[in-house]
Amino acid sequence: MKIINKEEKIKFICDEAYKVFVKVGIDEFSLNKFIAEINMSKGQFYHYFKTKEELIYQIISKKTFELVNNIKEEYENKKSFIDKLNLIFSLYLNDEEYYKDLRKLYIDTLHMYIISNNDEIKESNNNDYKDIYNVLKQIFEEEIEQGNFTKDSIHLAKSICATADGMFLQSLMVDNYNLKLELTNYFIELEKLLKKK
Repeated sequence: MKIINKEEKIKFICDEAYKVFVKVGIDEFSLNKFIAEINMSKGQFYHYFKTKEELIYQIISKKTFELVNNIKEEYENKKSFIDKLNLIFSLYLNDEEYYKDLRKLYIDTLHMYIISNNDEIKESNNNDYKDIYNVLKQIFEEEIEQGNFTKDSIHLAKSICATADGMFLQSLMVDNYNLKLELTNYFIELEKLLKKK
């Protein structure tokens, strides 16, 4: 008898679904077609995921966790304020395929997460932002400790996230809005303003 590891099966389903999401988009994703393509019965699939939304949430959770871990691993290699901010907001700034695909998934699912009534999704969103805020706070504390910024500058840590997210939303609504350029310029100007004279 073949023993199937539940976590491995969930990972397999998520990995395969992610490929399809990136290729065709969330709206064009057919759950029935997908289940058939991975040679699984509906009963087997529903043993792991009750709905398409649950599958999407699981994929976003896994990808966000992966992204955060990548950022944590790379953080020590970044020395400047700008390099650290570029790393934190690599989802918006990096043009490598990995980040483009992940950005596409986030864009496709934005409506599901901004106005979600699901307590698990709300808690996940809150935790993700707490993690980002903590890293941004750490960046500011390091700059303050090195004598580069004043102590009061720490209050701007949270507003960076709000500004970056606002620019991201603007890039979705305004034609020819260059998110990478605008966000990069914002970081440069912010550093100039914060530097102690």
